Amino acid sequence: METFFTLFLLTITYGLFFLSIYPEKYLKKISHIYSHKNFPEHRKFSLSAPIFFSFLLGYSLAATVVFIFMR
Repeated sequence: METFFTLFLLTITYGLFFLSIYPEKYLKKISHIYSHKNFPEHRKFSLSAPIFFSFLLGYSLAATVVFIFMR
């Protein structure tokens, strides 16, 4: 149970860390379709890909850390 809690906590921590260092210019490039139209400002940013990739990278790093220290 402690292993799963540690993995979950580290995944959330690392995922939020990677999401916080994700550059804003890439967020604008991802949603280039909406940048030229008359859309509200909050709909011009597509955050689904950065959130997915940051938590995927966070999970990979957390799994590696848990595997190394639980061996």
